Amino acid sequence: MGERLLRVHAFIDESKRGEYALCAVTVAAGDLTALRRQMNALRPPGHTRIHMTGVGKKLAPKIVSDVARLEATSRIYLMSSRKVNERQARDATLAAAVRDLTQMPVTNLVIESCDQDHEDNRIIRGELGGAAPFRYTHDRPSNPLLWIPDVHAWAWGRGGSMRAKIAHRITVVRV
Repeated sequence: MGERLLRVHAFIDESKRGEYALCAVTVAAGDLTALRRQMNALRPPGHTRIHMTGVGKKLAPKIVSDVARLEATSRIYLMSSRKVNERQARDATLAAAVRDLTQMPVTNLVIESCDQDHEDNRIIRGELGGAAPFRYTHDRPSNPLLWIPDVHAWAWGRGGSMRAKIAHRITVVRV
């Protein structure tokens, strides 16, 4: 198996399209540099990052296809936003993701920073207690590895041919 497969990093982003979706992408620690380079190469000209709602219909299929070939898998935690408000959905899906990540050889978790970082940390501490098995931080959307969960969640939520392109990389968890 080797060192490359022993350590895993996780990256989390959310998507809202009917259902609330929190996407946790896992990648081997040894692949981080290559994945950063590959994601930067996919960034549309004139854009500072990949955010699928802003790439346009022409580029979206290529980006999804290219990301589907990368060594990155994800679990998408889905919750109907009709049952609960968005904050409750985020809390429940993040808690489920953190519980799952503790069962993997994750050494580092990065969550896309937003105005909910404090609440996210509260949920993570509640799940992990004082002895977190991995380091967790929030980072700006400019981190190329946070673009991967954005692409996965967007393609899944879009459905149809976009979902079909990436489905082999995704496991869906209903919360």
